[in-house]
This record gives sequence, structure tokens and C-alpha cells, in this order.
Amino acid sequence: MKRLLTIVSAALISAGSFISAAQGQNEISVYMGVMNAEYTSVDINRRYNYYRDLYALYEPNYDIGCYPTVTLDYNRRVLSWMSAGVQANWALMHGTGRYVMESAPETSFRQHMVAVLPQAKFYIPGPKRFRPYAKVGLGIGFSLGDQVVGKPVTFAWDIAPIGFEWGSNTVYAIFEASFGNVITGMRFGIGYRF
Repeated sequence: MKRLLTIVSAALISAGSFISAAQGQNEISVYMGVMNAEYTSVDINRRYNYYRDLYALYEPNYDIGCYPTVTLDYNRRVLSWMSAGVQANWALMHGTGRYVMESAPETSFRQHMVAVLPQAKFYIPGPKRFRPYAKVGLGIGFSLGDQVVGKPVTFAWDIAPIGFEWGSNTVYAIFEASFGNVITGMRFGIGYRF
């Protein structure tokens, strides 16, 4: 037991030293995306278009809606101009399927979409309180729910060709344009550097 306590204490002291030595090198951000997550709806449309000619009377045409995508980012500065990290995304999608045959009942679904992407963030030189950047992430997406429409697991990618951090070096607002099959549109959020 003493040995275990010694190991845990040494690990905590080392972690504390590591974090204090890396002051200002870590950042965590929370975003809201104003466009829905695309990776599942693309699969739904692709699936429907493929089967439409063969099974038009049996395959539903889905009207899809989605709540804004929520993104949580963690990055660690590895170079003066680059950070490496991971982003996690979540959205709730819902839809109603209408069949071509009028006698067939409507079908509906609700599913959670989650994507986890390792990412790299590149800082562009600029003013101190208005910091531009670009980032790219590649990972995996999951569709979870009672009735999953589309593929349950997909390749996920997200590119932000331009984003901005505005504010102090510790707390800042974020705006970025993003496209990919996780989100296509704009994201707004807040970040904290420690």
C-alpha cells in the first residue's frame, strides 16, 4: 500500500510540474455549429438515391433536421505556430421518411451523431488580440440510436481554412468557417488557454 501511495504521489507531482511548466500551452474550447452534421445525412441521401430506381415504392424519402453541432476541442502547443489535439463533436438528428406508396405509413427516427477527430491547428501571424488560424482533423464518426439511418460508423473529416480567436491570451471568443462531413458552415465559441 505504501508503495502504491508513493507511485501515485510521484505521478501527481510530475503531472503538476508538467502542467505548470507548460503554462499557456494548453487550450480548451467549446463551439456551437450553425449547420447540421453532414456525415450521416450524406449517407442517407446516397442510400436513397441508389435504391430509388430499383425500389422507389419501398424506400422512404427522408426529410432531415438536426440540432446545432456541439464541439469540444483540446489542443496543446507543440511549436510556436502549431498545436496538436483532438475534437469531439455531438449532434442530434431527426427525420421523417415518406414512402412513395400512399398506403405505406410514415417512418421517423432520432439518432445521436458523435465524431472524434485528432487534429492539427496552425496559427497565422497577426495582431495579439485577434489571432487567425487554420485547422484540419481526421477521425471517425458514429451514429447511435434505436433506429440508425445510414451507416453506423463513418470516416469523419473537418477542415477550417480560416478561424479567429479574439480576446486576451487566456480567455477568447472563437469564430471559424468549417467544412467536411462533420459540419459544413460556421462555428462560434469560447476558448480558455492555461
